[in-house]
Parts: sequence; structure tokens; C-alpha cells
Amino acid sequence: MNLQLLIPSIATSLVVICVSLGVILIVSRYINNRVRDRLQDVISVHNGDDRAKSVILRDMDLSSIPFVNDLLKHTTWARKIERLLAQADFPMRVGSFVMLTLFVGSLGALAAMMLSNMLLVALPAGAVMALLPLGYVRYRKMKRTRRFESQFPDTLDMLTNALRAGMALPVAIQVVAEESPDPVGREFAILFEENRLGLDLRDALKKLAERVDSPELHLFVIAVTMQRETGGNLVEILEGTAAVIRDRFRILGDVRSMTGQARLSGIILGVLPLVVAGFVTVITPDYLPGLASDPVGRNLIVAAVLLQLSGYMLMRRIISIKV
Repeated sequence: MNLQLLIPSIATSLVVICVSLGVILIVSRYINNRVRDRLQDVISVHNGDDRAKSVILRDMDLSSIPFVNDLLKHTTWARKIERLLAQADFPMRVGSFVMLTLFVGSLGALAAMMLSNMLLVALPAGAVMALLPLGYVRYRKMKRTRRFESQFPDTLDMLTNALRAGMALPVAIQVVAEESPDPVGREFAILFEENRLGLDLRDALKKLAERVDSPELHLFVIAVTMQRETGGNLVEILEGTAAVIRDRFRILGDVRSMTGQARLSGIILGVLPLVVAGFVTVITPDYLPGLASDPVGRNLIVAAVLLQLSGYMLMRRIISIKV
């Protein structure tokens, strides 16, 4: 088939599919919102924190489209994406995220095909574009986790002071939920509401550790769980946990300071080939297309990309120091 006829056909098909799925998602969301409003009227959670209601009163479907939901339920990677979206606090279902990834990848491949008329360029461009939504979600997760970790030592101090004042642990958790900013306040509000609605505290703590991928929080969950099983002074345990977390932050800051030059070198070496390729394209527009059209040139381009990625991953591995 002629390439000039194939590209408009693919573009038209993508537009029709995306519009159709968009209409289905809008109608499904409208119906789900009506059911959600009815649930909030039936279930008496008026004394709960509004930040927790959106997580507690939620359906477990991975997609609003029934057949897509049935397909995703039987895959392990869909559950991993669901956990990643929850950790990033990204308001999107797994099915919608997969559709977004496919759409962005197809759009990138289509744009590269229209600009270069080369399948060898379109496929890598589509793959790179398809990774952008996943990279953005991981970036949101990283920012949210770091913000949580920066607030967590003060949260432990607040929890310790509440326990020392004679409050029970659920009441102390409620105090933290009301007085702390997001994301700590929101996560502890969910923890308190789940426990108040009948979920065992140990199970609620495990779910909290799943929503926030933080070693500091995991240490807190393990400490509280062991104290409830074996006994002991919870105030002293939390004080020791807070001291360990602060020491870890101090060591981690020293490590980041010592590896700052290596991280900057990795970024420069990763961006430099793209800058050089753009400069060469501007100076001599026929150089890279001529290189890509030759079989030896294509092999050299593939080898250069693989070596560049290998070097970048190796440098990341060297400077990645676990604390």
C-alpha cells in the first residue's frame, strides 16, 4: 500500500477510535458519579475526612468499559500499574491510562512517519512517546513520596506527643490526619477512616504502606505492627523510629552531595548526543538522512543508541547508593 494513503488512513482510524472511546468514558463516568453520590448519601460518613472519602468510596474496576475491565483483571501488570497510579495520586483508571499510552505512542509514530517517511525512525519515536505517560506518573510518585518523607519525622513527633498525652493510637492517628498537610494528612485520614469503618488496624497499615512506597513508612508500619503483637512502649518505639529516619535523611543528603557531580555528568552525556544531532541537522540537513538510508549507517545508528543507553544505565547504577 502506498505510504501517502496509509498515513491518512491510520490518522482517521485513530481519531474515530479515540472519539468513540472518549464518548463511552464520559457516559460511564457520569453514571458512576451518580452512583457515587447516592452511596455518599446512604453511607453515614459525614464525620469523616473529605480527603478520605474519595479513596474509601471507590469501585475496584480497572476500566469503565466492561470487556476491557475483564481483560485487565487477569493480568498482573495491570495491578502493578494500578498501584503505581495510586502511589502517584493520579486520578485515572488503568484502562484509561493504557489507552492514553497507546494513543500517545501512535501519535508519536505517526508524526515521525509523516516527517521522515522512514519506518526505522517512526517505531523508536513511537516507543519513546509511549513511555512519556509512564515517566510522568513515576515523576509524580517520586515527588509525592519525597514530600511525604520530608513531613514524616514531624508526623511521628506529633503522634508521639498525642500518645504521651494519654490518647489511644486511633485517636492519635485522627489528630495527625487533621493537623498535618497533604499528603501525610490525606493518607492518615484514609488510615483512620478505614479503621473506623471496621478494617483491622494492621490491615489498614499494610494498605497505607502499599499506597506510599516509602522505606520510612514501612519502618513505621513494621514497628507499630510488632508492638501490637508483642507489646512494649509504643512511645519509645516511635521516638526511636523517628531518630533512625532522621539519621537516614542526614546520610542520604551526604550521599547526594558526594554523587552530585556524577549525576550531572550523566545528564550531560545523555543530552549531548541529541544536541549534536540537532546541530548537525540544522547545519547539514542531508547528513543524517543519508546516514540512515545506508545499511551500514543504520547499523551504526542502532549501535550508537544501544551504547548510549547502556552507558547511561551503567552510570545510574554506579551512583545509585542504597541507604
